[in-house]
Amino acid sequence: MVAAPGGATHFKVMVAGAEIDFEAEIFVNGNAASAELAINATATAVMNLSVNVTANSTKPLFLALGVEFYQQVNGALYSLKNGAFNTLALVSISGIPAAPDGV
Repeated sequence: MVAAPGGATHFKVMVAGAEIDFEAEIFVNGNAASAELAINATATAVMNLSVNVTANSTKPLFLALGVEFYQQVNGALYSLKNGAFNTLALVSISGIPAAPDGV
């Protein structure tokens, strides 16, 4: 069910996470990616991509999810670099305290 661009033969799913302490101007981040997966009619197995940040953090945690497309040529995979189809989005932000009443 991947809406792949013309010429793409494979794709990869990527995640990135960051814990940001805005007051101290420091951060902890990490990323993970799947293997390159063939675009075909076979269902992709469930994948578990995890990013480690500080356990029980009270700082905002940001999670980004991306998809990158590839084309296989003579057995080698080349990223589609035109930027029109590869995507990255911020999908979750947690750890942000609720605003006080009346603010």
